[in-house]
Amino acid sequence: MTITHFVIIAVCAYLLGSLSFAIIVSKATLGKDIRDYGSGNAGLTNAYRTMGAGKTLFVLLGDIAKGAVAVSIGMLLAGPVGKLVAGIFVILGHMFPLYFGFRGGKGVLVGAVMLALFDWRVFLIALALFLIAVIATRWISLGSILGAISFPITTFAFYRDPVLTGMAFGMAAAVIFMHRSNIVRILQKNENKFSFKSKKTIEQSASGEEEKK
Repeated sequence: MTITHFVIIAVCAYLLGSLSFAIIVSKATLGKDIRDYGSGNAGLTNAYRTMGAGKTLFVLLGDIAKGAVAVSIGMLLAGPVGKLVAGIFVILGHMFPLYFGFRGGKGVLVGAVMLALFDWRVFLIALALFLIAVIATRWISLGSILGAISFPITTFAFYRDPVLTGMAFGMAAAVIFMHRSNIVRILQKNENKFSFKSKKTIEQSASGEEEKK
């Protein structure tokens, strides 16, 4: 991969990652910033908790699309290494979005899209660990952390490539770092548990304000 290819992939992926669809959807449909509600995180789980399934579907589709486009650009220009470079920068864009004051989500969904496009075996192992943890504990964060931890391990197991493994380790470390407050709550056993019931707190807030007018 040339320096020119690296710069193109990194810039494109970061700018795509900065399209935080949780924020875009909450502002466009409710006139509110999702980061002011729930956990304060501009991610899929908080979107579901605060906006409900319908609006979260648009967040899901948007985040999948940006991850897929970024990784496809990386693959087109530089093969497997390009995929991981794109993955790193689309996740960074999602976590620290240029367009929204560098306050975004935790990169789990975008990272999952990258894994699926990078290597289906790596993705399935991460997904299995995620599902086992969530089913056993109902802690989305724990499943996300375990999935991230598996990424560099399986990358090394399948590729034996120090560069790919190092890049995978960097992405996993970034996701785990963004979950540092969740780790504290997990250790204290007071982490929020996932529920299929959405509180739609943003929608309720918006409705309450309309009634006061």
